[in-house]
Amino acid sequence: MVSVCGVNPVVSIFWVINRNQYGIDSAEKGLTLFMNFLNIEWKMNIPNALSLFRMALLPVFVILYLYSADYGSLIYWAFGILILSGLTDSIDGIIARRFNQITDLGKLLDPMADKLTQITVVICLALRHKEVIYLLVICLVKELCQALGGLILLRHGMKIQGARWFGKISTFTFYGVMLMIVGWPEMPRGLLIALVVLVALLMLFAFIKYATMFFRIRNHTLNNEPKTIDKTKSA
Repeated sequence: MVSVCGVNPVVSIFWVINRNQYGIDSAEKGLTLFMNFLNIEWKMNIPNALSLFRMALLPVFVILYLYSADYGSLIYWAFGILILSGLTDSIDGIIARRFNQITDLGKLLDPMADKLTQITVVICLALRHKEVIYLLVICLVKELCQALGGLILLRHGMKIQGARWFGKISTFTFYGVMLMIVGWPEMPRGLLIALVVLVALLMLFAFIKYATMFFRIRNHTLNNEPKTIDKTKSA
């Protein structure tokens, strides 16, 4: 059986790990400059480290999922990576709240890890299931607009707080559906379409709610008053 690009998946994973190891210094410098731009202190703790760990899992998931077309058993490892990502997402929030380790950096890294995970998973699934392409378009437009809106608010000194209920529902549903599609490659087309539509509707709903919030808060800045916005790790 021929693997993707003729390269063994195990070799590819170790290559990614080595590249990540050699790029740590450059990445840290880049992140520091980015944090300075956003006026956010680079304060590392366990929850923030878990968010970074979730980002590091993404290339591993991509390799396992793509190579699973040739090595069928790898789909279960890809499924496990998603489970691990979801668990660390829950654990970092619990630790942050329980031990008072909530930071502005964490409020940025946590939703960033969520968004990168969502986009990565949707792109991978769209390569195999054409029905997911429409969800990919919605996801990319939504995340791009929210990222730009978040940067604008941060540059105006807005405070970022926790997730709102509609963001949590959207994210929870997204992870559940993506896990089902990854773990059930031969899912019936009708069920696949229904689940994709459900996720797309919840994404659009969350996007509209946050767009409304963004414009309301932005209008308050005209008075030069310090305001607070709740920004989610929504899906």
